[in-house]
Formats: sequence, structure tokens, C-alpha cells
Amino acid sequence: MARVDPGHFLEELRFDIKTNDLIKARLVMAHYSQMEAQIQRKALYELSKAPDTFVFPLLVACLAQPHAGHEADPALKELLYSRALDNPQMLNQMLMREVKPSHRVILAEVAGEIKLEEATPVLLGILNEDQDEKALRGAIVSLGMIGDPSATTPISEFLYAGSVELVIAAIQSLGTLGTPTAIQRLAEKLGADPDLDYMILDLFATSQEPEALDRLNDTLSAQMAHLRNAGKQRLLDIGRKAVPVLINNLRYNDPDLLIHTLNVLGDIGDESAISPIRKLLHNEPKDANVRFAAYEALGKLPMAKGAFALAQGLNDPVDNVRSAAASAIDHNYNTVLAAGVKNMIRDEDPAERRISRTVMDTECDTIFMDLIQEEVFRQFATEYLCRQAHSDIRSHFSALLKAHGESEMAAAIESQTCTASLDILKIFAVDDSKMILNIYRSVLHNLGCEPILFEFPAQAIDQVRRIKPDLIFTDLNMPDISGVDLTRQIRAWFSREELPIVMVTTQNESQDNEAAMAAGVNAILHKPFNEETLRAVLSDYFTKQK
Repeated sequence: MARVDPGHFLEELRFDIKTNDLIKARLVMAHYSQMEAQIQRKALYELSKAPDTFVFPLLVACLAQPHAGHEADPALKELLYSRALDNPQMLNQMLMREVKPSHRVILAEVAGEIKLEEATPVLLGILNEDQDEKALRGAIVSLGMIGDPSATTPISEFLYAGSVELVIAAIQSLGTLGTPTAIQRLAEKLGADPDLDYMILDLFATSQEPEALDRLNDTLSAQMAHLRNAGKQRLLDIGRKAVPVLINNLRYNDPDLLIHTLNVLGDIGDESAISPIRKLLHNEPKDANVRFAAYEALGKLPMAKGAFALAQGLNDPVDNVRSAAASAIDHNYNTVLAAGVKNMIRDEDPAERRISRTVMDTECDTIFMDLIQEEVFRQFATEYLCRQAHSDIRSHFSALLKAHGESEMAAAIESQTCTASLDILKIFAVDDSKMILNIYRSVLHNLGCEPILFEFPAQAIDQVRRIKPDLIFTDLNMPDISGVDLTRQIRAWFSREELPIVMVTTQNESQDNEAAMAAGVNAILHKPFNEETLRAVLSDYFTKQK
């Protein structure tokens, strides 16, 4: 474009305004972006004095020509918005009359920004009649910004448009509207595409209105793992405001819902959840995974009162539940609990000593250091740590004893040397719960295997090619990388025959199971697991215990 003299530019613009010559004014304004800032300000001043009938169409035409650089000029937009606020009727009239899609996009944007309710019928007309995608998108976005509930249904129809851009615009617009119906329409869209699902859940989390919180809560019962995990994370991010909704879930006899709810309540850490969780345990849930999740949650909560209720978990018949209860007791240890635990230790069957082993396998340091004052526990602990415990557990308590001045007992434990067989099975265990990993460690050690533990799936994926294990146990529901995702990545390197992978989960959803098998898992094992169930799995893949 030829260089225009600044003086001629301003002179011609003034003349065009005076003679109401829009065509020439548009030709002059095509050179606006080439002018220095001082000349641009003078041009804007001249335009600010022009009548609305002249300046409105001129500014819209300028902003609709991106190749001229006007769309990036905030001063032109500011002037248009200012005039629209002063004369909204004219903006609406132009929107009704305008036929050029690019111009309608600009006018719709302005109508939305100034929340021009009178423009709603015109914008709805665009949705019904226009075929231009940009114009449709502009109308959808503007209707959301205006906030008229009558637009909810027309916008919702674009949730299923063939254009991704229109679908995204509809999602964002319904999220801006935020009415109960809009939230419900967005909830109905969930499950079609993970990226869109995350966008919708983010809108629910931002809204935090009752309807939005309810829909987020519904994801805890979703069949798709990515929805459950994403919903849990957003409820956790919301924090205390989500607690009442989550507590209400504890009334239902739905194990999967209870487990996911307890996970989130524990991570949020609000003490108002303590009483409902204790009530749940008082009713003695039949599902061991629910009991485990309840004790695990209580272990993360500040139980200043009523901590004695945790002691009943130490007598649970399931190893995992006892571990969770022991960890919760360790976190909330007090005089009352100490007395109760010591009585239970004294009354234990010497042949089993399940509680004593649980305290050590779970690395409950506070309980351990209190109990070693009891001669019965001290003798058993010395024997167990020397002869049976995994070397990591032995090292852990040896260091703990030294730190507390118990050098003699530490020396006795350290005198035990462990020689590992070169033929021992190397087993990866992947789970985002440290407590579950501790259980894997002890159980696999007792089965004569070498457990290699990973709290973060990415670390397991990184190590699997360096240290190819004989078998992998992996959880299903983990943040960032699920067990299905982990399996898919590993199957790029090793087949089912080369490296068995067993999915271990609290759930038995057909959709999850199908996704896991399609990804390449060899088998699915349901929690809680114990020594017998893991031994059975290993015997399926290895003719003899190595």
C-alpha cells in the first residue's frame, strides 16, 4: 500500500466526515495503521465528533478487515464500544439490517460486551438463519455474555454441531449463562470427548453454583475413568465448599461412590467430614475397600476427639483395612488410643500377631516407639524385623531406633544380613497410595519376590525398559496417568507374553474392564488383595516360584 502523507490523511478524513462520504472514509481509514500514534489520536478525535450514522458503520467496516491491521487496534474498538453504550438502539438496528457476516460478527461481539438485552432476538435469529460459521460463533458467544436464559435451548443445539469451534463456543456460552438448565445441558454432553469433558468440568468448578457442584459430584459415579479422576481433582480444588455435597454421598450404599467420595474428603482435610465417616464405619460397611478408604480418609483428618473409634480397625480381618486403621491411629495417636492399642497387643494370638506386623509393615513410627516399651511387642518386633520383614522395613526401623537412643535393639536388627537370589521374581507395583505400596512390599516379600514400588506411573514407565520386571501390578485410577494409559505405553515395547500386566482396582465397571483389556492387560484383580490372591496370580504366569 502506497505511503500516504499524514496531513493529507487527516484533511481527507475531515472532508469525508463533513460530506458524509462513507465510501471514501473507508478508503482513507485503510491507511490508519500506517500512521504514527499522534496522527491516529487526531483521527480518533475527528471520528468521535462524527454522527452515529457515520461512525458506526465506518468503525465496523474497519474492524471487519483484519488484513488492514485494525482488529488489533484497541482504540478503534474502544471508540465503537463507547458509542454503542451511548446509542445501543442504533447498534441493534445495524445488527438487524447488516447482511455481511464479517460485519455481523463485530456487531454481535459489541452487543455481547455491553450486554445489550435488546439484541437477543436478533442474535437468536442469526442462530436460526445464518450459515456462516463465524457469524454463528459470534452470536453464540454474545448470547452467553448477555445472559438471557431464553437462549439456553438454542445454544444447546450447537453442542452437537459438526464444527468443533461451534461446539466449544456453545460450551463456553452455556457455562457463562450458568443457569440450572445450561449446567444440565453441559452435563448431558459429557463423555463424548475427553478434551471437551475437561472444559465442561472446568466450567462447573468455576461456577460452584449448587447445580454445578451436583454435576461435578455425579462424575464420581461415572463409568469413564477420565471423568471420575477429573471430577475428583476439581472437587478437591474447590475444597470446603464441596464438602457438604460429598458428605451427602455417604448415605448411599454404593461402594464405588463411597470410595471416591472418601478419597476426596480425606484429601480436602475438612474436619466436618469426621463425624459422617465415623458413622459410616459404625454401620460396618461390608465392602473392605470402603472400610479401607474410610480409615485412610480419617488418617488425613485432624481427629482431636473420638480418635478411639479408630482402634476397631486393627481387628479387621483384611490386611489392607488394618493398615489403613494403623496409619490413621499413628496420625492421631493420643493417651486413650495408646492404652487401647497396648491392651490389644497384649491380647493378640502369639501365633498370628497380626496387629504387631501391621504396625511395622505400615511403618507406624509413633505407635512403634510407644509399643517397644512393652516387652511382648519388643521381643516380637526384634524377631520379625530380623527374620521376616523386608529389608526396607528393617532399615527404616533400625534408623528410627537409633534416633531414639535404642542402639542395642537397632544393632540386633542390623546384624541380620539378607542375600538376594539372582533368580528371584522382580515385580513392579504401581499405585498412588503409599499405604497400598507398603502392603505390596510386605506381601510380595513374603512370597519370595523382589517388589519394586512406584507411587507415580511415569516413573514406572521410565524404568520398565531399564529394569524389565517379570510382572506388573498396576492400579486403575491414578492422577495424570491411569493404569490403562500405563498399559498402552508399555505394550508398545512388550507383548502380553513378554511382560504380564495385572490391573488391580476397587471397581468392576464393564467399561473400565473393556478398556483395560483392550489396552493389553493380562488380567484384572479386584481389591482388597492379600498374600493368597497375589500368590494365585503369580502361579498363573510362573510354573514355579523362583
